[in-house]
Amino acid sequence: MTYRAPGVSLRIYSYSICPLQLQGGSRGAILVMDDVTDLLQLGEEVRRMQLHLASIVDSAGDLIISTDPKGAVMTWNMAAEKSTGHTHLEVRGSMFADRIEEPQNHEVEACFRGIAEIDDRHSVEWPMRCRNGESIPVSWRLSRMTGPLGEVTGVVVVGRNLVEQRAMEAQMHQGEKLAALGMVIGGIAHEIRNPLGVSSAAAQLMKNRMKSPDLLEECIGRVIGGIDRASLIVESLQRFARPGPIKETTTVNVVDVLKNALMLASGEAAAGTEVDWDLQCTVEPLNAEGVQNLLELVAINLILNAFQAMLNGGRLSIGCRRDASYVVIAIGDTGPGIPEAHVAKIFDPFFTMRSDSRRSGLGLSVSHSIVRQHGGSVDVRTSRKGTTFVVRIPVAR
Repeated sequence: MTYRAPGVSLRIYSYSICPLQLQGGSRGAILVMDDVTDLLQLGEEVRRMQLHLASIVDSAGDLIISTDPKGAVMTWNMAAEKSTGHTHLEVRGSMFADRIEEPQNHEVEACFRGIAEIDDRHSVEWPMRCRNGESIPVSWRLSRMTGPLGEVTGVVVVGRNLVEQRAMEAQMHQGEKLAALGMVIGGIAHEIRNPLGVSSAAAQLMKNRMKSPDLLEECIGRVIGGIDRASLIVESLQRFARPGPIKETTTVNVVDVLKNALMLASGEAAAGTEVDWDLQCTVEPLNAEGVQNLLELVAINLILNAFQAMLNGGRLSIGCRRDASYVVIAIGDTGPGIPEAHVAKIFDPFFTMRSDSRRSGLGLSVSHSIVRQHGGSVDVRTSRKGTTFVVRIPVAR
């Protein structure tokens, strides 16, 4: 019953009436009233809070499922219904492990058997079976519910549907592949430009000065050599993509390799650039075991790298010597050096410190791959006064 006393807010009472038999045959009653206003208000507040929490669970974008300690489903929110197509009534009482694809469902069963020791911070990916027979990738995290004495009374299982994330990752991966393809194409075009330029210049001389037999013969040689080098660049890139040991080798005069490389790369040198040669004086030529055109490509890339480090001119040093069973080539520049943070990355594909769009970041990677296929090594020494690349190639057998 409700009652409002003058000047007092409305109050709610529960009451009971107890009949009495009084002496003398008269009858009476006792009215017992208890003010339950605060108790009812507290109950209403609890109900509102329960509805609010249920609304939060149902509105959540993640799958939120509660189970008993053995893994039987007790609650199943709207996100779980939308992701799987199964309603709460369909799954209530079923085992959560039965909703997971094989063989991961055995992992779920093992987790519930050891639920008392499970790490609540640990997440695991289990594919969930849907009504249409398909499965979706879901990242799960299990948390225990405990009673007053610390006993496990239930488990809250929170899952994040990874379908959209995987689709976005696939799109990003595709974009990265297309970007890498563009860089490879740009790198190939740049690498081939030098030998084709030599061939083009020789062809122009052949066209304009056909009367000189010696010049004609030299120009023909330049054209053929440029085409061969362009073909070799494509082959070296294929070797870089699918590395393997080089089986067919010959005796290569390393000094000739360095001279040819300097001739082909000299067009990139800035005005005022000087070249210092430091060749070991030996009776026999410095011969290495390898493929001449591939070793020339290595030298070209290292010389080009040195020229690009000296945009305002400088001093290019080229050295060659014998060291036990190796021929050692040293190519240095007087540029600003390589920052320490970048030294470990310079042989990575597509890594470059220059903004020039023609620079693909492939030159050093390709060179490093070629030298390793020859059974050699490439090292770098750098400071603020310049950088030197040291290449070691096995001597000719």
